[in-house]
Amino acid sequence: MNKCLGLPLLALLASCAHQQPEPTVSMPVRQVSAVGLSPQPLGFYTQRLAEQLFQAQSGTSAQLQHRVAVSSFVPVRQLSLTQSNAMQTDLANQLAESLLTEAVQRGYGVVDIRLRAAVLLQQDHEQAFSRLLHELQQQQQARLLLTGTFAPQEDGWIVNARLIDVQTQQVLAAATDYVPDNVLWSAEKMLKRGNHLYRSDRIGERP
Repeated sequence: MNKCLGLPLLALLASCAHQQPEPTVSMPVRQVSAVGLSPQPLGFYTQRLAEQLFQAQSGTSAQLQHRVAVSSFVPVRQLSLTQSNAMQTDLANQLAESLLTEAVQRGYGVVDIRLRAAVLLQQDHEQAFSRLLHELQQQQQARLLLTGTFAPQEDGWIVNARLIDVQTQQVLAAATDYVPDNVLWSAEKMLKRGNHLYRSDRIGERP
């Protein structure tokens, strides 16, 4: 009697042992490298902008004789940095600084419109630049202006650069490129810039 009950029980246990476990559903992991975060610095992207911007002028020796002024980039909607946050202001100014360097390295005579009429000697440093009009060097007339705008995207910025003839207001060259939003700051979870606290997520930093 016990043997008769034991055989079906053993068969049932054996069949359970051979059943395959239900497959587990694994959610895909979103890679940060695929959503805008870049290991490249900002200079990598400004160099690409410069290659577009100055390519049309490379064979025009007359343009190289004109002096170039470079201004800060501005948000495309406001056309002003007055209400911008720290990240936007840093991006705007660093775009101008990097493209100024690119213009000099390509043979343009670049003037810095922030140069003071005289170097200010402070106790622990010397100050050559200013944003106060009455302190600036007045003899800085430039024929060409390098400037541009930027517009926010999900994980970065669309940057538009222009080289403009100031006298005729003609746009001599233009360039557009995408710049990831982590090229200035590293991807940290929480950080403070100036008086503002910023939180970063897996797709980039957000204020």
